[in-house]
Amino acid sequence: LRCKRGARGDIRIGHCVGSMFRGVRGIAQRRRCFTARNLSIEIKQVARVASCKVKNEADAESIDDIVIVKGLPKLKELKGFSGIERYFCKEHMDYKVVVTFDGLENFKRYIESHEKDMEDKFVQASKLSTSSTMEFQNFVSNKYGSRGGGAAFDCLSDDFTAY
Repeated sequence: LRCKRGARGDIRIGHCVGSMFRGVRGIAQRRRCFTARNLSIEIKQVARVASCKVKNEADAESIDDIVIVKGLPKLKELKGFSGIERYFCKEHMDYKVVVTFDGLENFKRYIESHEKDMEDKFVQASKLSTSSTMEFQNFVSNKYGSRGGGAAFDCLSDDFTAY
């Protein structure tokens, strides 16, 4: 595979120069490499996200009291518990709680035996949502930045005025 200049001088990448056989052989080699590639994302942490909409900030603070203040001490006792984060959008009144565990096995253990302890808190908290429900979703979680695993941001300058 070689690059070739078009009529207007633009470069056309992927245009095969030479015999048809060489082009087919190149495609076969690329296909073989692609299928052998590992496309899975490594599971270092698993996050369970609970989300809902609330009417106002007071309801969001009440959910904090139910889920975080009352639930955090119990979660801290669990093997592999990494942390709990809360996200609240003041414009759209979206509320999210993210409970993170190190490794898939610790997360499975939480779901199998300890999720029921937290379920009562989420049921109580869901009464404060506009739909009286909370939605749950699980994610593979990786954190990047200056505090642990900063490889993704190593190329960025500390001078934020440069952007």
